[in-house]
Amino acid sequence: MGLLQKAVETYDAMAHRAGNIYADEREPLAPVSHIMARAQIEVTLDQDGNFVSARAVDKAEPKIIIPVTEESAGRTNAPCAHPLCDQLGYVSPRDPKKHKLYVTALSDWANSDFTHPMLGPILHYVQGGTILSDLSGAEMIRLTPEGAPPEEKAMVCWIVNGLGEKLSGPCWKDQGLMNAYISYISARRQGKSALCMISGVSESPAGQHPKGIVPTNGNAKLISANDSSGFTYRGRFDDSAQAATVSYTASQKAHCALRWLVANQGVPFGGRTFLCWNPQGRKVPSVTKSMARPGGDRQRAANPTQYRQQLKDALYGWKTELPDQAGVVIAAFDAATTGRLAVTYYNELPASDFLERLKAWDESCCWENGPLGIQSPTLFQLANWAFGTPRNGKADIDDRILSQQMQRLVDCRVNKVPFPLDIERALVERASNLMIYEGENRKRLLFTACAAIRKYHFDHFKEEWDMALDKDCTNRSYLFGRLLAIAEAVEQSTYSGDSTREANAMRTQKAFSLHPLTVWRVLEEKLEPYYKQLPPRLGRYYRDMTQEIVGKLSVSDGELNQKLDDIYLLGYYHQRAYRKEKSNQPETEEGN
Repeated sequence: MGLLQKAVETYDAMAHRAGNIYADEREPLAPVSHIMARAQIEVTLDQDGNFVSARAVDKAEPKIIIPVTEESAGRTNAPCAHPLCDQLGYVSPRDPKKHKLYVTALSDWANSDFTHPMLGPILHYVQGGTILSDLSGAEMIRLTPEGAPPEEKAMVCWIVNGLGEKLSGPCWKDQGLMNAYISYISARRQGKSALCMISGVSESPAGQHPKGIVPTNGNAKLISANDSSGFTYRGRFDDSAQAATVSYTASQKAHCALRWLVANQGVPFGGRTFLCWNPQGRKVPSVTKSMARPGGDRQRAANPTQYRQQLKDALYGWKTELPDQAGVVIAAFDAATTGRLAVTYYNELPASDFLERLKAWDESCCWENGPLGIQSPTLFQLANWAFGTPRNGKADIDDRILSQQMQRLVDCRVNKVPFPLDIERALVERASNLMIYEGENRKRLLFTACAAIRKYHFDHFKEEWDMALDKDCTNRSYLFGRLLAIAEAVEQSTYSGDSTREANAMRTQKAFSLHPLTVWRVLEEKLEPYYKQLPPRLGRYYRDMTQEIVGKLSVSDGELNQKLDDIYLLGYYHQRAYRKEKSNQPETEEGN
C-alpha cells in the first residue's frame, strides 16, 4: 500500500493543479472521477442546443479531461457509456442500446441537483439524433450507403457558446463543470462504507479501479480482483474485499496522480516505466542520469578535482530544492499481460540519503570522456553497451533485457549495492573487441567500460583508480594495456590524415587480451617497418617508452602470457590519452 499512499499524498499536495492545463506539463492532473482521453471530433453548439460547427481534432493536440463513471472508466467490450464526452457510437442513435445508455447517463446528471448550464444544450442536441447528418453536412465524415459513420469509436467532445463569458467554451476546460460532476458522483455513492486501507478512514469502497496508468499498457490495471472464476484470489479468500479494501476516493486520487506522474516524469526503458518523484511536487534529479551533466553554464571537468567540485555544487543545488526532511519515491511499472500492471520496483528514501547516494555513485562510476571531460555514464549507456547486439556499428539491445538490467542498476545506485560482476565483465568483453564498432561508438564504449571497471574495483576491492596515466604502476595487465596503445600509436603515426586503415594492434586486440606476450612479440616484429618511416626522434620516443614498460614486467614468460584482467583497458585508455596530451612535443620534434 506504500505506493498508493504516496500517490494519494501526491494528489492531495497537487490538488490545486487538478483540471488545470499548464505549459510545463505534457498532461494535466485529472480530477477525481475524470480521465484523460484523446478526442477526434469537436462539436460546437449554441445555448439552445443547436448545431453550429464541427472540426476534426488533430492527433498532435493534447488529450482532454472527460468525466467518467467507475464502470465506464474500465470498460472493454461490454457497452457502458461515459456521461458527457463519448464515442460516436454512443452519441449517435446508430446503435440504440449504446445510445440509450449514453442519454440515460447524461440525463441523470443534467436532472440532478448538481447540474450545469452546459448539460441542457448538449442533452437537447443529442436527443434530437441529428449528429450524423450534421457531421456529414459539415463534411466531417462520409456516411456509408447504410448511414453508418466510418469510425464509430471516434471520441466526440463539446463546446457550448452563448452561455455568457464565464460559462461558454470547451467542456473539458470548465472547472465548474468538473466540480459539479465530482459532487454528483459523491452524492450517488453515499451509503455503504468500509475501512479504506490507504486512507485509514471508513468510506465508500471502490467496486472497480481505473486502468491506463501507463499509456503503453492502456488496459493494464494495478488493482484487479474481479476474476472469481479464474482463481485470481480464490484459495486464500472467499471474497476479493477480504484481500484489501480501497475506497473510491483514495483509488481515484492514487490512479489520477500516478497517471499524471507517468505522463510527465516517467522514463520508459524496454517496456518498463521508471518513476522518481517527491510527493510534495518538488523537482528531483533523474535516477538514471548523472547529477552533474555538461551544458548551460557548467564547465568541462578537466580533472578529478574539478569533477568532484561539480558534484558538490550539484548536490548543494539539489539540497536547496529538496530539504532533508522531504521524501523521494522510486518505482518501476511493467505489464506481464495486457490486463495486469505490476510494480517491479519500489523504494522510499529521505531526500538527504537519496541525493548522497546519487553523488556517491557518480563519484566512483566516472571516467574521462574526451572533449566532454570527466563524466559518469548514464545507466542506459551501461546496460546498452554491456548487453546490446552490435548492429551498424552501435549496440541494439532487446527490450526485455534492457528493462531488467536498468532495474538492477537503479537498485545498485539507490541502495548502494556493489556493481554487478556480470555487467562489468560484459562491458570488458565488448571493449576488448573494439574493431566491430565505428568512430564515436568505439569511444563511447571504451569510456563506459572504463567507468564500470573503476566502479567495480571501488565497490568490491576499495581500489580507487586515477583517471591519468600512472607511470609507476606495475600491474601486469595495466602495463600490457599501455604497450597495446603504443603499438597502435606507432602505426597510426605513419598514416595520412584521411586514412581509414585499422592498426594491427586494434585488429589483434581480442587475441592480445587472451595471450598478451605471444601477440606482443608478433606486434613488435610488425612494427619495425613503421619505425623506419617515423622521424628518428619520434621513433626513439616510442622505443624508449616501450623499453621502460617492458622493464617493469618482471614475472616469468608463462605468467606474462596469461589472460589479461579488466585493468588492461585502463592502461590502454591512459596511454592513448597521454599520447594526445603530449602530442605537441613529438610533433614539434618531428618538424624540427
